[in-house]
Order: sequence, then C-alpha cells, then structure tokens
Amino acid sequence: MSEAPVRILLVEDDEDDMVLTRQLLREIESPAFIIDWTEDFNVGLRKIREENHDVCLADYHLGAQNGVEFVRTAVEQGCTVPIILLTGQGDHAVDIAAMNAGAADFLNKRQLTASALERSIRYSIQQHRAEAQRIRLLREQAARAEAEAANRAKDQFLAVLSHELRTPLTAMLLTLTTLEMEAETTPKMRELATVIRRNADLEARLIDDLLDLTRIARGKLELRRELVDVHEQIGFAIRTCCGSDIDSKGLAVTVNAAARKHHVWGDPARLQQVLWNLIKNAAKFTAPGGTLDIQTSNEEGRIQISISDNGIGIAPEALPKIFNAFEQADRSITRQFGGLGLGLAICKALVELHGGRAKAASEGLGRGATFTIELPVVSADFTTRGTGDLPETLADPNRQPVHILLVEDHADTAAAMARLLSRRGYRVHIASRMVDALQIAAHTAFDILISDIGLPDGSGLELIRTLSQRRPVRGIALSGFGMDEDLERSRSAGFSEHLTKPIDFNRLEVVISRLISEPTPAAAPAEVAK
Repeated sequence: MSEAPVRILLVEDDEDDMVLTRQLLREIESPAFIIDWTEDFNVGLRKIREENHDVCLADYHLGAQNGVEFVRTAVEQGCTVPIILLTGQGDHAVDIAAMNAGAADFLNKRQLTASALERSIRYSIQQHRAEAQRIRLLREQAARAEAEAANRAKDQFLAVLSHELRTPLTAMLLTLTTLEMEAETTPKMRELATVIRRNADLEARLIDDLLDLTRIARGKLELRRELVDVHEQIGFAIRTCCGSDIDSKGLAVTVNAAARKHHVWGDPARLQQVLWNLIKNAAKFTAPGGTLDIQTSNEEGRIQISISDNGIGIAPEALPKIFNAFEQADRSITRQFGGLGLGLAICKALVELHGGRAKAASEGLGRGATFTIELPVVSADFTTRGTGDLPETLADPNRQPVHILLVEDHADTAAAMARLLSRRGYRVHIASRMVDALQIAAHTAFDILISDIGLPDGSGLELIRTLSQRRPVRGIALSGFGMDEDLERSRSAGFSEHLTKPIDFNRLEVVISRLISEPTPAAAPAEVAK
C-alpha cells in the first residue's frame, strides 16, 4: 500500500531554488508530495499556523529577514509543524542558531540530494509524531492523576460528610428507642416517635445509598459470599424490612415461591439490600389497599425473582432509564415520595456483581410495574454457610453482669446508648477521651469495649491496640465512616466488629451477646521499645 501524500509548505523567495527543490522532491519515489509555495515571510507564518502541513522547508534568506527568525517566530506563535531550514551557506553558527530556535533539521543546499532531503523529511515527521505522542501520553497521565486525586478528594468528602450526618442520627435513633421502651409513653407519643424514626431511617438509607454508589463506581465494593437461600431472604425482607410499610398501607402480599432451586452463591447482606429495595419500592408506589405479588421460578440454571405491584406504573419513555442513578420518571414523584433515585441503580449494580440481570416492565402509568432479577443458582450443598446463625436470645437474666467500657465523645449518643444498655442489665463505664478510657481500664475490669473511632485525643484504633497489649479485649468499633477500607482498618487494629452509625441498638445487642459467648481473644504482643 502506498504512503499517504505529505503536505509540504515551502517558504522560498528565490524562484530558481524553489524549482530545484521541487525537482529533488519529484525524484523521491515515495511518498508523494503536495507542495504549497510562498515567497513571503509573513504569509509563510500565517500558512504554517492556520493550514494543515506535515512539514515546512524554509530558506535561510527571506528578503530582509531570515529563516532562523522564521523558525523562532513560528515556535513562539505555537507552531508544532517541524521546520527544516535550507541554506546555501556552510556556516556552523547558523546551524546552531537554527537548532536553538527550534528547527527540526538543517540542510546545506550545496550538498543537497533527493535522498538527503527524503531522510530529513522522514526523520522530522517521525520525530514530530513521537513528540506529539509523548505529549499526549503526558497529558493523559496528568489528566488521570488529576481525576484520581479528585476521586480521592470526593471519597474523603463523602466519608467525612457521612460521619458528620450519621453521628447525630445515632443519638436521635437511640433516644427514640428509649422513648419507645418507656412504659409511661402514651400511644400518641409512640405514634410521633414512629414518624420521627421512619424519617431518620430514611436519612440513614440515603447516606448509605450515596456511599454504595461511590463504592460501585470506584470498583471498591467487595462481596462476602456464602450459600444463600433466596426464599429465606425474601421472607426476611417482607417480615423485617418492609413489614411497617406493608402493614401501614394495608397492602395484600402474595408469595409464590415456585423455584425448586433457590440457593445462590452470594453476599447475603447485599442480596437482602436488593430485595429490600425492590419490595420497599413496590410498597412505596402502591396506594393503600393495593397488592404486591412476589414469585420465584427457575430457568436455565438461574432463579428469577419477580416483584409486581398494582401501583402508579412507569411511563414507556421512562422504562429505558429506570435503573439510571438519580433518575425518577417525574420530578413530582421526588416531591411526593422522596428519595434520590439511587435505589434501583444500586440494585442493578449489585445483581450484576453477582452475575445476574435486572429488568423492569410496566404497561404504563396507573397500571403497576414488575421488577425481575435473575441470579445463577448453585446446589444446596455447594458449601457450608460462612457465618453462623446469630444467637436467638440476647440477654440472659441469670448471667453475671456484663461490664462495658463505652468510649464516645458525642455526649448525646453516649448518654442514650448508656441508658439503653443499662436498662438491659449491662454495667456501663463511660469515657469521652482516650486518656479517660485508659484510666478507667487500668482500675476497672470490663468485658466489652465499645468505642467510637474518632476521639478528641486519639482514635479508637490506638485505644484497642494499647488495651490489647495489657490483656485480651473484645471490641466493637463505632464510626460514621462506612467505607470498606474503614472496616478493614478497625478489624486490623483488633476490633471484632465494626458498626456504622446510626447504630441499630438491636443489632448492637446481638453483637454483644455473640462476643460474650465466644472464647476470649489472645492478647496482642507488647511493642518493643526503641
């Protein structure tokens, strides 16, 4: 295949030399040359700047000006076209000046041949392309580094924002739990507490959705897989996650669990999140007295879970983008039902991480919707469960009192949590700083450490490392930071569990009960003084 023609700008004020240069170019068999000739210095500058040339041949003598000035001016004006300077002189000083000005090459007309001219043109164009490629790579690297820095800054911002939002939510929810437990709380007060709790839970869910979306976008979301019974997960989602929504609206729920193979190899927490979102979504957009229909079936080594409702439906033009982040078919939906439009996007991403598919169908507005997910199934004896069952009984009234060292610098959160723990029979010792916690630990035996990660004079990570050098410690970390790396750091420091704020008190008590029933961990080796 022949080479593409090379466009040459020839800046030469001597017509005879122009003819000779053209003749030399004609002697070159390949590539073909398209020659654009001008005698004028300024016209040459305009053409090299505005027109598309591959290389420029410029004579040293250009009237009152010279080729070195031409090269220097062209470079100063941002020209990137390689310029080869031609001269009838064999002056080494001119050669050096041309190169310093930015010329790609320097040729003596008296010794000029077609082969020498071809080599110079080829060399100049190749060098120009190599330099352009180098600059492009450097720019891409700089852009990539800038994007990565921006992503790190965004992750850090979201983590800090999450922490600042979660901390007051924890105090609010724990206080509500206390209020609901009080015998003297009136039915009206319980009703008001339920409204507050529902909205606080919604705020916590929005924070979690934003963080999940960030993890998914960065490829940092990890699945902790084990054998999962999808039918059990559906039942749990209906009873635990969505019971209040279903009951409060009087929705009729039918379940047809027809799939004979209903075990998958997946992350139970994340699959529960998918089912929770889809069932919650169906209940949210269905009017009081409506119906939800949940069905499972098998097809080609997969389990299909379909969740149908007779709610507001989806407009045909909205269906293709229903799983897009921040998408809701109508802004009025956001105003009426709330939310950021993240739940379905997260569901789809989580299902795909499990090797499955998610799709939506609707016959139009007012005619309900059906969301279907498909997951690859495995045999029920594929493996054993990765985590044991949680203990059914939380607090044993006959056991010896459990002493808890609670380290929390947020006063409202500490007071609410201590009050709840004390009501359940735990002996609570409160510290707001690391130094206070160490002092209490030096004089008081405790069974469980519950500590916030961020403390005014240190961190919970430093605290458990220090305490573990004295004796074995069972620890539960509390933090508004919920990224995977935060959880990993707390586990590496020695915490058995990491609970993300806002704290669910029932979950906290389950973890306490489990840790008390486990063997005492080994003490950490003492650090060697340096």
